[in-house]
Amino acid sequence: MSTASNETYGPIVPEGQHAPFAVVTPDQHAAWIIIATAVGMSCSLFFGLIRFGVRKWIAPKFGLDDYTLGGSSALMVIQSAILLGACSNGLGNSIDLITEEAQAKVQSLYYASNLFFILALGLSKVSVVFFLRRISRAKHHKLAYDVVIGLHILWIVGSFLALALQCDLSSPWTVIGRDCGTGVLRRWQVICALDIISELLIVSMAVYLVWSLQTSLEQKVVVVGVFGFRLIGIIAIAFRLRSFDAAGFSTNPFLLEADFICWTQSELNWSIISATIPSFQNFLKNLNTHFGGLAPGESDYGYGSHSRSRVGNNTVNASFQMSQLQSTDDTAREKEDQESAVPPRLRPKSSRDIGSLVRKNSVNDAETRSIGSNESRRMMIKKEVNWQTTVMPSAR
Repeated sequence: MSTASNETYGPIVPEGQHAPFAVVTPDQHAAWIIIATAVGMSCSLFFGLIRFGVRKWIAPKFGLDDYTLGGSSALMVIQSAILLGACSNGLGNSIDLITEEAQAKVQSLYYASNLFFILALGLSKVSVVFFLRRISRAKHHKLAYDVVIGLHILWIVGSFLALALQCDLSSPWTVIGRDCGTGVLRRWQVICALDIISELLIVSMAVYLVWSLQTSLEQKVVVVGVFGFRLIGIIAIAFRLRSFDAAGFSTNPFLLEADFICWTQSELNWSIISATIPSFQNFLKNLNTHFGGLAPGESDYGYGSHSRSRVGNNTVNASFQMSQLQSTDDTAREKEDQESAVPPRLRPKSSRDIGSLVRKNSVNDAETRSIGSNESRRMMIKKEVNWQTTVMPSAR
């Protein structure tokens, strides 16, 4: 296989200046892959750092959704590094510009990047379902989310095996000269079709979460809309399938599949970013399902807040915590009772005389209104105190 220098196809570099890192010519499209991979990875890591900061300082409680998305981000970094390494060896260039030794290396690297792509994409989907499962307290919700998680795991395993066992099983990474482009396209079509279904399933799980909640329609639309951002990834999936060149996959895959690789990176990074977006929204702090008897403000996920109800034009708390009740010291209360008591009259007689004194502390009728009126926060207590006095006859 003949090789040619980059000077033949690249721009003329003036003396004293460095050659560009990558150029775009009819036979060189590696720059597209490099830009799509580097920019996508940078954005995903940026959003990941923000999410880590939210969990560390604002809502300090990590869960399975955070760990799963962290694993997806780590796999994405590995996949991007493998893809960039393949570009440095000739991925994105015409096969005429790459030596046979480099061709074998590029094929194996690209094969490995596809496998890591499936793992990273699948974990990003699972992290969203874990997120939904975490903010719900209903048992039927959790059961439904467990089923969805199991379906996603099956999709990951099936897609991984479908790509790992492509073409010749003795060396499935070798595609040049194998005439297996049509079979690989069929595999990608099935994988992408199930990928789209899984995205629709995730959004439907968000609808299922808020469907029976006693909250406003606007609030429900906001919740579903935030998770609905994932549906933008369907656009990238559609362009991936359209840009796949089945005929060129076995003849000149490094150049003709450049667009397909760019859309693959776009889908992966958008899946990770859209899995991070819900944790940034303040809409969840007002979304408290109260399933399982949790009091307002005691959300296990860190987003709960006091539920509120409207009375007239004022907004008041619908429930109260014990910390809002004012406690009184027993000693001080006893002293107050003794000071306000009326001393009884004692009339000594030859026989024992028993007198009784009853003191009642009543509260003004205006102050005994319902706790939900006039924005009252104090518990009204009516107390009745009884004394019994025994008088012994005097000794003579």
